[in-house]
Parts: sequence; structure tokens; C-alpha cells
Amino acid sequence: MKNKLFLMMIISALLIVSCGAKTDDATTVEEPVADAVVEGGDVVAPADETAATDDGVYTDEDQPCRTFSMMSQSLVTPFAGLPEVTEDDWSVGPADAAVTFMVYSEPQCPYCAQFEPILRAVQERYPDDVRAVFRLRPFPESFHDKSIIASQALEAAGKQGKFQELKNFLFETQSEWTPIAKDDFDSWLEENIGQFDIDANQFFTDMYSAEIVQKVSDAADSANSLGINGTPTLFVNGYKWPENERGVEIMSIYVQLLRNQTIEYDACAPTVIQPGKQYAATISTTQGDIEVDLFADVAPYAVNSFIFLANEGWYDGVPFISTGEFVLSGDPSDTGYGGPGYAYLDEVDDSLTFDEPGQLATFSLGPGINGSSFFINKTALEGQQARTIFGTVTSGMDVVNALEIRENIFDPAVDTILSVTITEK
Repeated sequence: MKNKLFLMMIISALLIVSCGAKTDDATTVEEPVADAVVEGGDVVAPADETAATDDGVYTDEDQPCRTFSMMSQSLVTPFAGLPEVTEDDWSVGPADAAVTFMVYSEPQCPYCAQFEPILRAVQERYPDDVRAVFRLRPFPESFHDKSIIASQALEAAGKQGKFQELKNFLFETQSEWTPIAKDDFDSWLEENIGQFDIDANQFFTDMYSAEIVQKVSDAADSANSLGINGTPTLFVNGYKWPENERGVEIMSIYVQLLRNQTIEYDACAPTVIQPGKQYAATISTTQGDIEVDLFADVAPYAVNSFIFLANEGWYDGVPFISTGEFVLSGDPSDTGYGGPGYAYLDEVDDSLTFDEPGQLATFSLGPGINGSSFFINKTALEGQQARTIFGTVTSGMDVVNALEIRENIFDPAVDTILSVTITEK
């Protein structure tokens, strides 16, 4: 498969260095565009290192299936001591959102100004699933001369229900007000806050009130106690976000995978197939039906999982990713890296190959990491690495070939699975 290493976006360095009191400079790179899938097999470490060989292949025959979630590989340990979100926090998005991004930031930080539109774009892309929480992390005047008073200005605007509006404006105009003298900042604010229907007299009274001065000071103390010495510092669902993975597309991938976690199972699929039985499946799609015979005798774990998930309705409504060589589906997160909450071993039979189109195979995240994703090859795949082939198309290759080409997961999904129906032969 001639696919780019999509997952490498998640685990490779994108090199966005945060700004902070101890940071002298920083480098940014343009945000990449996510391609649809990875030519899987060599980028994800097994969940259980004790069951892996030296080459990273999961081989524990005594535990052919175990719980597994992609996000558990990236978000391992919650950040100790991070305060819970309260009504005193400045946030956008529902309180019960599946994903909470929390950023420690301040108005004068240039890298915060670069990051803020990214966070806003992600929240706007997933308004029902993402909550964006903004926490002030002001710095001393010796580092950013207007960090503290600009933070006080935001809190004062918040008193009038205009925190978000002024925050966005200060970041958007940062290059305009950062060079001016601190003593002239109030005048600049007075010239600009009127557009937000802010009462100027009340604004400046609040900005320098003992309450807000103390609140901003407490914010700095809290960040110091947590060891947050740079901005922007980002957390997702209580986990520290990697500094080198900030961009709309990559954060969207995390959102979709974290959202998928809410529907994952907490145990492996129960046994639903019976010894000696043969099974077939009808994969009903928006283009028509695909009939497949399942190889329960060759790949019992794969077939059992497929049948269990089909009977549960797991595949209903799941989009297709499609290239000239294959179609892929089975992942509700629509990233190629979501799964059912468990993974099972490879079941490779050397007699089964991709020499002919129409082979139904697991799309693994690495050796021994098979879940709900599957693909069907549209052409012969010469030199394809060993994979678990657990079925073959008996009718409907015209449907497979008719599925709309979609190589980028952020392109709208045209074709989906409607249902998967299992029959005993």
C-alpha cells in the first residue's frame, strides 16, 4: 500500500517549542495535512512489553486477546495535581464534552497567539465534543512587561461577559500593542474596548481592583506550584499534551480517538462462533452489498471479533477510506486507528495471499494489534507483508470498486457501511 505514515504525525516531532520565562527562542513548522491511513505494522509498540519479542511482535499465545486503546499508548499518566475545571474557569464548550483541552497561556506570549486560533478551530470543528478551557499563566514584568496587566484586563472584561472576545482580540492584535510602553497600554485599551460594548469606567475599575489583582497573582502562583514554566502549556483530559504535536489536524485526530474511547468495550469479544461452523457476511453499503465468506477455521479470533461486532451494530454508519488499491473501514473514529477497546493476535496463513483482489483482512496497528478495522484489496498487492486474511469476497467487487475514492480522513465521507449481517453456511 502506497500510503504515507499517517500515525507518524501523532508520534513524530512537529517541532513547536513553547514560549516561557526560561525559553530564549522557538521554532515553528507548518501544520501538516493528515493522510488517511498508515502502511501499518511497525510504528506502534505492543501494549504489553513482557509479551513482545525483540522485534516488537506480540506473541503471547496464552493471552490471544487483551484490552487495548490507541490513546492509552499516547496518554499514559495524568498530570499530578492539575486542578479540576470549575465554574470560575473561562471555557467554551459543554461541561460534559468527551474531550477537554486546557491551556495555560497569557496574552503577550507570541507562541500563545499562534496556538490560540488552532485551539479555537478544533473546538469549532467539534462543538459538542470539545471543551476549551483557558487558564492564565502571567509572567513577571521583567519577561513580558504587560503580561500581568493584560491578564488583569481579560479578567475585567470577563466581569462584563467579554473575556473570550477580548482574549481573541488581544492575540489577534498582539503585534500592535506589544511594542507600546506599559504606561500607554491603558490608553490603547480604552481606544479599542468600545467595539465589544464594554463599559470603560467599570472595566478599568475592575482591572485594578484588589480582587482581580489577587486573582491574577494567584493564577501565577498556581502555575508555579505545578511547574508550568512555559506557555502555551496544553493538557487534554488531564494529561500533558506533547509540545511538538500542535495543529488543527493532529488535534482533531486525538479528538476523534478520544471520542471513540467512550464507546470502546472494556473486555475482549466473547466467543460467538462455534467449532466446525462456517460463516458468511453481507456488508451492506451506500453503493450496494458485498458478500464475503469468513475463514473461521483459519482466523478464529478475527472472525469471532468481526461477527461479535457486526451483531452489536458496531460497523453501522462507519465511513470508508478508499484508495486505488484498497477500501478500509471498521473504525468509528474514522482515523484508521480507533478500535473496539481490545486487540488480538495475528493469524497469518501463508497459503492466503493478496495475489487476487477481494481478500478481507485485518488492518493492524502493528504486529499482534488487530481490532475492528478491516480492508479489502481492489488490486493484487505484490510483496504485501503478512497479514491476517479472514475472508474473501464472493460477490460485490463491483460495489467495492464503486466506493468513492477518499484518501484523506478530513475529506467528507461519501460512502459508509449501512449494516453487516452474519449468516451460517
